[in-house]
Amino acid sequence: MSHRTVTTARAAEIVGVGYEGLRSYLKRGLGGRAGMLPGFHKPGTDTHDDPNPRAKWKRFSVPDLCLFRMAKLLIDAGFTFDAANSVVSRPDRWSAFAHDRKPVSRLMAIWPPYGDHIIYEPDQMELLKKALEEAPEIVTLINLGEVHAHVLAALGNEGSPQADAEQSAARVA
Repeated sequence: MSHRTVTTARAAEIVGVGYEGLRSYLKRGLGGRAGMLPGFHKPGTDTHDDPNPRAKWKRFSVPDLCLFRMAKLLIDAGFTFDAANSVVSRPDRWSAFAHDRKPVSRLMAIWPPYGDHIIYEPDQMELLKKALEEAPEIVTLINLGEVHAHVLAALGNEGSPQADAEQSAARVA
C-alpha cells in the first residue's frame, strides 16, 4: 500500500482540474467515504458520519488521486458529477488502487446516463468483447491501469518518505 501524499494544490494539478474546482468537488462529496473506516461513536450518541469528509483534508494519497482522476475523466465524457461520484466512491475502487503495487490493465465499461458499470480484469477481456457486442450504442471505457500510471508518473518521486526526507535535509542545509 502506498503512503505517499500530496497537498490539495498538487492533487488538483495531477488530476487535471483547477484548485477551486477540486475543492468544490470535495465539498460536494467527491470520493465519499471510500477507503475510510466508519466513525467511532459513544453509545447513545448521534451516529452521523460526515458524507464528504475529504472536504477538510489537506493531503491526498495515490488511491484518492486515482479516484479523483477517474471522476474527472467521467465528467469530461459527459457524465454528471453525481453519476461519476457514484462510480468512484465505492470502497472496492479505492482498495484496488491502494493494493496494486503497479498499474493493472483493468478496464471499466460504463453506460450512460446513470453510470452503470463493470470492471474487467486483464484475464476477462473476452467477456468485455462479448459485452461490447451486446451493448447499447454508447459505452465509455476507462483504462484504470492508465489512470494509475498517470498519477504515478505525475508524482514521480514526490510524496515518498525518501523524497520528503531529502527535501527537509535540503532546507536545513
